[in-house]
Amino acid sequence: MIKGVKEFLKPVSSDPGRIRIDSRKVSSGDVFIAVKGTSRDGHAFIREAVRNGAAAVLCEHIPAGVHAACAKFTVVPDTVEAIGDIAKNIYGDPSSKMRTYGITGTNGKTTTAFLMRHILETAGFRSGLVSTVCTIVSDDIRSRSAMTTPGVMELNSLLSKMFDGGKNAAVIEISSHALAQRRVSGLELDRAVFTNITPEHLDYHKNMEAYFKAKSGIFGILKPGGLGVINADDPMAADVLRSSGILSVVTFGVGRSRDIRAEDIKLSSYGAEFDIVTENYGAIHVVTRLAGKHNVYNILGAAAALLSSDIDITVIARAIETFFPVPGRFERIDHSGAFDVFVDYAHTPDALENVLKCLRGLTRNRLICVFGCGGDRDRSKRPVMGEIASRFADHVILTSDNPRSESPDEILRQIEKGVIARGNHSIIKLRRDAIFLAVAMAGPGDAVIIAGKGHEDYQIIGDRTVHFDDREVAGRALRERGY
Repeated sequence: MIKGVKEFLKPVSSDPGRIRIDSRKVSSGDVFIAVKGTSRDGHAFIREAVRNGAAAVLCEHIPAGVHAACAKFTVVPDTVEAIGDIAKNIYGDPSSKMRTYGITGTNGKTTTAFLMRHILETAGFRSGLVSTVCTIVSDDIRSRSAMTTPGVMELNSLLSKMFDGGKNAAVIEISSHALAQRRVSGLELDRAVFTNITPEHLDYHKNMEAYFKAKSGIFGILKPGGLGVINADDPMAADVLRSSGILSVVTFGVGRSRDIRAEDIKLSSYGAEFDIVTENYGAIHVVTRLAGKHNVYNILGAAAALLSSDIDITVIARAIETFFPVPGRFERIDHSGAFDVFVDYAHTPDALENVLKCLRGLTRNRLICVFGCGGDRDRSKRPVMGEIASRFADHVILTSDNPRSESPDEILRQIEKGVIARGNHSIIKLRRDAIFLAVAMAGPGDAVIIAGKGHEDYQIIGDRTVHFDDREVAGRALRERGY
């Protein structure tokens, strides 16, 4: 623990609700921690925190002009690391008492996390979940997640509640933002799964080198004796292995040199079957409702992490067979028509290419793709995704996603710049109308993929958040056709 933090903790050890990193929320008797953020430095707001009644301040330096006599000041080298120490101390260091599994990567985190929890539960481990879609803390009650990985105080609080409620394992999705911002400071993992890495969030990370460095940081929070689980088929996997410095690694993929690999893969629009072959745990045939080769990798990542945790391969196979797709992840919309309709969260170039490649190989006739790109996010991927969609789909309908503060028309123009000039695309700004058009166009043997939002049941337009669920709208469109 950082020197000085233990004394600082005394007045708040029984009441974490009094710890603030937002000076505007400080009231009399609270403690304020000054954190250097991406765009703002909390040290600039120490004066306001003291004025609002902060009894104690944890900081890296005391700004000039601030009267230290007004509150108890503790100066430490790194307040972010200190928050990790504080969270562990207040909540009893829950990650050290449980089996903890972390997953990072550009794509596949959520499906891998849900599947890992399902395998753990099948194996008899009561398991919690922290994911993009939901958080499971008590029993099987799901609460909506505000972000993929919460802040370190909230994360430790969730893990503590899991442990106190009798759970002995936790599966945690860990985003690149969380790693870069050290929201997982002090967390300890038994297994760290690295699914893949392709360009994403470059508006935040600025370049692939910084993005890669952030993602690789997951290996820095392994417990002593913890294991890295790496997709060795990913082009950057060799760099992960070289740069992470971890000694214990298990690899997965379809290449013959992988520790855990898939062989004899058979794909359909209803799922997949293949053999999981290992060097140390035997081999077994698995059947899954998860469609697409990208899901073969998600399954292998989960299996690799849990086989190395001494869970029997037959238990893993049984869990894979009984696992249902995660909401909004290559989710089939059931109906009586002679064509397929899917909803998927694919909002990155790589994810969109994966799902379109999968459907291209499974669709007898036309493939129709509906997608857009989010506003106030990485703009460089927009024309790239336009090119990918027009290359794989027979018809592309460009539409709005979550435009946020940007002009939907301008986002669509940027996507359209990448569209291959084959005359195979339409622009329908209203997402509802775009989905209805796609369903109306579909005929026997066709497939419709509605990409980008997946499980989300809202749209962010300007400063408004309105209810919108691709799955609901697709269902209404199908019913209008009589299905």
